[in-house]
Amino acid sequence: MSKSASPLKITSLTKSYGSQISIEDISLNLKKGEVFGFLGPNGAGKSTTIRTVLNFLHPSKGSVSIFGLDSVRDSVRAKRRIGYLAGDIALYDTMTGRKLLRYLASLRGGVDWEYVTELERKLVATLDKPIHTLSKGNKQKIGLIQAFMHKPDLIVLDEPASGLDPLMKQAFYDMVRDASSNGATIFVSSHDLTEVQKICHRIAFIKDGKIVATESIKQTDKLSIKRYRVTFMSQPTKKQLKEIPGVHDVAVDEGHVVLSVTGNINEFIKGLSKYDVTDFDSEEVSLEELFIHHYQATGSKKEERDE
Repeated sequence: MSKSASPLKITSLTKSYGSQISIEDISLNLKKGEVFGFLGPNGAGKSTTIRTVLNFLHPSKGSVSIFGLDSVRDSVRAKRRIGYLAGDIALYDTMTGRKLLRYLASLRGGVDWEYVTELERKLVATLDKPIHTLSKGNKQKIGLIQAFMHKPDLIVLDEPASGLDPLMKQAFYDMVRDASSNGATIFVSSHDLTEVQKICHRIAFIKDGKIVATESIKQTDKLSIKRYRVTFMSQPTKKQLKEIPGVHDVAVDEGHVVLSVTGNINEFIKGLSKYDVTDFDSEEVSLEELFIHHYQATGSKKEERDE
């Protein structure tokens, strides 16, 4: 096992159930200290990838290396270096959080309890009540503590901020940054682009079991796209609207105009102010739409360069 081995290297990983392919030909290579975001809509294959990485599911094809250890042959040794939070976390409901943490710590041969107390304080965790009496958010806090408490070299988190309020999400982001600065590598599965933009160095997007692309987080500024529904007293033409900076994908919907906008919103507002607007509202743009728009645009630019 090389000291310089990648914390997590996934090579052509495929998991299938008979003729049904869940994930296909996934390859990723994480760096020491990196926070890596694994993005995609629900059902895209994020959790299946994680379970296969951790050898809860056996690969149909391909391989996973964790610090140079094969995830199947060296599963026990590899797991000693991993902290894990499942997306569908299940805890011993009759225990208190503190008893559960002590039990889990004993299985690992002990932990730094001053650090556990620090995590408890950061998350304002409730550890002295039976787990079955706690809210989803408080159970999630216990799950986060158990994933971080032994200071693992690789931390794998599946939808880790689920159930947390905004203040506790910030506390979680701080935990991730601290662990990263101390050399831990964090692999974060999420469907929330805004969340991973705050903490990740790189991101990969998975759709229908396949990696669409991998990007540096600095590149995700390109994913800024907004959609607006606008009603006019006297409706301008599509051609006139497309002349406004940043406007594209103009569509008429039951008397309203729906516009997709990229770039500087101030320029868009200035251009729109030339017309008599009677109603103006924003619409949510899905994560999948953001990536599809970005990579279609990237592909078009590549084709232009190739011509």
